[in-house]
Amino acid sequence: MDYVALLGARIVDEIVPTLDEPAGLAVDIADEDGAMFFPPVNGIVPDGAAVDSGAGGGGREH
Repeated sequence: MDYVALLGARIVDEIVPTLDEPAGLAVDIADEDGAMFFPPVNGIVPDGAAVDSGAGGGGREH
């Protein structure tokens, strides 16, 4: 999957954990002043989807 366009907390809580690979979040990418990127790490995505979670079987490592 190249990208997913959704709004709200649903992205972090429901969509990111179901992806087949680690995924960060790009927010307002077309807005030069408001563009943000959040990597797939603890505190940004659920622990089971974070690349740095260290959770046995839950976290993803690449």
